[in-house]
Amino acid sequence: MGASSTKPTVAIIGPGALGTLFAARFAQAGIATMLLDHRPARAQQLNESGLSLRKGTAETHVHVPVSADPTKLADIDYVLLLVKSYQTEDASATLAEYLPKNAAVLTLQNGLGNVESMQAHLGPQRVWGGTTAQGALLEAPGIVTDTGEGPTVIGRPDGIKDARTEPFATLLLQAGFSVAITDDLSAALWSKVILNAAINPVGALTRLRNGELAATDYTLKLMTATAREAAKIALKHGVKLPETDWRTRLLTVCQATANNQNSMLQDVLNCRQTEIDAINAAIVRIADQHQIPAPINRSLWYLIKGLTG
Repeated sequence: MGASSTKPTVAIIGPGALGTLFAARFAQAGIATMLLDHRPARAQQLNESGLSLRKGTAETHVHVPVSADPTKLADIDYVLLLVKSYQTEDASATLAEYLPKNAAVLTLQNGLGNVESMQAHLGPQRVWGGTTAQGALLEAPGIVTDTGEGPTVIGRPDGIKDARTEPFATLLLQAGFSVAITDDLSAALWSKVILNAAINPVGALTRLRNGELAATDYTLKLMTATAREAAKIALKHGVKLPETDWRTRLLTVCQATANNQNSMLQDVLNCRQTEIDAINAAIVRIADQHQIPAPINRSLWYLIKGLTG
């Protein structure tokens, strides 16, 4: 437990759409939560103004301590890492320097390689991975819209039971998230990255929301082909994926988050760097290791890089 309280303390790293959403819902649930930002001016603004959470026609306002000072991590029990995948290395180095040695860190980031990068800095015993299908849209700094509920899956990379995992899962449940613990994190991460590889670049290129992607025959066909290609690569890589009808899976996910602009589309619209290198490009790199063709994922990778640089 944190040194200053008998209640578990949580730090959320990154005030993006999901970081803001998780921080607001944790605080609403009475969980001792702080939000760490790397930009001091924005951190000060959010600390003063608080966070606003919108869902449907309702809007709630909560105060969450926000700081750009990593020494504030000294009394933290759990960290939820929600920065972009290309920021993982720097964030992990900061956590290794300032986080208590007994604190556990969970990444729910998009893409492949985040867990490995974190383990290199923090060691294998302290890092958990996971996925979330929760939808969120950042309207402005500190103002987030909940665009669709989806399950959150967490687990240790080695599949070993950890006494700290269930208490953190309980905090997620307390904050209203649907959560499950897995003993096959690799399968969970690949299942999510396959969906991201299919949905995110197609949405970013067409500017369509998730529901529109599923309702348009051509985009649904492209997403399905992308997912099937990525799944073959995962299986060749030794990942034990469950039998999946990818077309049906994509329809289900897109319809459940119909109003969501996926994160890559949000990045493109806001002229930000995308996470394509940790998603489709990462899949292509693994395909190359096994000498498997990956023309669809490669094409989407190249198209997004051509669009965004």
